[in-house]
Amino acid sequence: MKESEKVAEPDSIRLGLSVPLFTAAIIAIAAGTLVGMIGIWGAAAWGKPVPEWQKIGHAHSSWWGVLLIIASMLMPYANLKPTLKRLITIIAFIAPVLWISMLASYYETGKKILAFGVVSAILEILLFASLLLVALSALVRIPFFYHKSEPSRFDIVSDVYVQKGIFLIPTLIIFVGVLVGFALAWTFKITLSPIKPAALVQLHDHVILISASAMIILLAMSVFKVSNGVFKLAYNLMRIALPLTLIGLILFNVFAVHSLVWVIPAGIYFILLLLSIPAIYLSKGSGSASERGSSQPAQLPLVFPIKLSTTISLSVLAILISTGAYIALAYDTSPYITVTYKQPAGSPYPGPYPSEYIGTAPAKDTPRGLENAHLSPGSWFHVAIAWLIVLALFGDKLFGKRVGLLNLLIATIPMAPLFNTLGRYLAWLGIPNGIGALWFAGHPLKGFNIVVLFIVGVVAIYTMKKAVKSKEIR
Repeated sequence: MKESEKVAEPDSIRLGLSVPLFTAAIIAIAAGTLVGMIGIWGAAAWGKPVPEWQKIGHAHSSWWGVLLIIASMLMPYANLKPTLKRLITIIAFIAPVLWISMLASYYETGKKILAFGVVSAILEILLFASLLLVALSALVRIPFFYHKSEPSRFDIVSDVYVQKGIFLIPTLIIFVGVLVGFALAWTFKITLSPIKPAALVQLHDHVILISASAMIILLAMSVFKVSNGVFKLAYNLMRIALPLTLIGLILFNVFAVHSLVWVIPAGIYFILLLLSIPAIYLSKGSGSASERGSSQPAQLPLVFPIKLSTTISLSVLAILISTGAYIALAYDTSPYITVTYKQPAGSPYPGPYPSEYIGTAPAKDTPRGLENAHLSPGSWFHVAIAWLIVLALFGDKLFGKRVGLLNLLIATIPMAPLFNTLGRYLAWLGIPNGIGALWFAGHPLKGFNIVVLFIVGVVAIYTMKKAVKSKEIR
């Protein structure tokens, strides 16, 4: 029996790539990145604080994009009706950009116009519901929406099967984190009051980020074919770490227990991250057969470069996440001591923390540069790893004979967050103009990667559409 003819086991799902949904993910990431750049460059040029909506818009849209990339790999074999798949894709194209527009309108109008806030909330709910539906339909049978999975003309398929459990537990934990986020917005943001206890923000974002991170890491381990024993260990670490981290953060917020209560279980996730680095580097390779009905590996000899870029990304990510653990244990030991940092007008980057409480998270005396290093490049590296997984599986089909361009992307994708990391740590160390590594290298590289991948997605959609029309004429 050929590899491509194998029947999936009940607890596994076949990976593919919905090119339109992947392109929508690039747009979401582009929107979030652009808003973030405007905030940083605006603060540098005019010395004004970054508006609240830019911080939220930058973070949310970028991370929605990461989840959309994962959804784009599940969509071809998700058991959803074709009409519903098209609707989800349309929502993915429209919702992130329109959501940021509504958010900006809400905050930038002299008076907070509630309609803008309501529309932005509806858009995020639609986007979240779409992603949840894709995840659940790929994992379980949903009666009303069920339709036997059938790749569309805009899907690329692979012969790689992964365990459904990789997605199940993280999806459930992310669901809780998103609900907390909506509750915070409706309870505190609408009333324009500070979030109390402030660590409720961590109950929202940390459970989402850690769960998404674990899912991406396990997906990478599957795609690069690490040994079964190592993968099972990593998988079990995820099953233990994510629920306990959620419980720990609940205890941290409700009973004001020391931050160790959630940092220790998060440390189990950190072991998973450390385990993945040598496992992927020493793995068998990549399951990159992306031709329909083909069991042959990719014709491009780029498996090792992609593995190298992935392991570099994971290695630096480990440093950034350990920085977060240090911050949590040294500064964020109570859910009530956190404050929002607002860059004073005209102050040097990264600037001091204010002496008085003015809002929510991060902790008052935290070194600003370390906090930035933990958050910003840490998120960028997750985008990078998700992109590299897509290139490992479908790079041959997306790029064809353009091997040089694919090679360039494999190199520049991890370089962008590397320069981000360098700039953040140099700023923390007080090196004059050290942040320039982010501004003048990280930002251009990230922009280049986004533009190229967007163009590749659009060209692939056009090529697929043209191929279908050609067949119809014949």
